[in-house]
This record gives sequence, C-alpha cells and structure tokens, in this order.
Amino acid sequence: MKDNKSGPDEFDIHLDIDGADAIITVKPDETSDGARYFICYIDNDRITQLREEIDGKWEQIWGILDHDMVDAIGKEINQRHKS
Repeated sequence: MKDNKSGPDEFDIHLDIDGADAIITVKPDETSDGARYFICYIDNDRITQLREEIDGKWEQIWGILDHDMVDAIGKEINQRHKS
C-alpha cells in the first residue's frame, strides 16, 4: 500500500480511463534475482503489477486489466522510466 513517503524511483503517470483522467502511481521494484517489475496504484489501491519482457511486450504479473490498458501503462512507464 502506498504511503506518504514515496521512494526515489516512484513516479506518476496520467492515463485516460473510461473518459476520465486517472493518475497512476508507479513504484519500480525487483525480485530477489534482480528482475525488474512495476507496481501500479490508483490512490491507495494496487491495481496491477507489470513487467517488460525481453521482446519489449508488457505482461501483467498480477491484476485484471485488459491487454490494451497494460500496453498503455507500459508505454507510459517506458517514456518516464528508462532502465
């Protein structure tokens, strides 16, 4: 759950969801073996966890977003957060 102390790598993206501007907070993290993934929140609610595959496609690790939304979030992550 997101708190008021955001980490140095945490950032916000803006997406149009059903005609409304949504602010999604993205928190980069990594697995114990160093694989990077991104936890996404709207307000205090975790909505998904995503990772970018070797082929550049975005995959949802956790959540119920459709693939178009996963791609849209992944595109914004790529624009804001380069590894």
